[in-house]
Amino acid sequence: MVRSELLQKMRNLHPNILSKDMEKIFEIIFLEFTKAFKRDENIEIRGFGTYKVTKRKARIGRNPKTGEKNIKIAEKKAIKWKMSKTFFNRLNKKFTDINISDTY
Repeated sequence: MVRSELLQKMRNLHPNILSKDMEKIFEIIFLEFTKAFKRDENIEIRGFGTYKVTKRKARIGRNPKTGEKNIKIAEKKAIKWKMSKTFFNRLNKKFTDINISDTY
């Protein structure tokens, strides 16, 4: 699912909210996410997961196109996501419904 599909689903679920307003809501949410990540803050959405900003260390790499070695790759930020237990259980309902005693 891409952003436009999610936006369309939200418009269908809430037809009383104007389309422009729904787009503005999405813009505000994503803008706040970006600002929080720039401040190195984590974002936790209960029942879904946690986004955490991590730093990747500077390192030496190679250019795969030319094969040139010893290219310096600068330090940069990356985002890691960890799903919540609630989301894991919803996603793996069949897995979590099976009791150990049922398999013996």
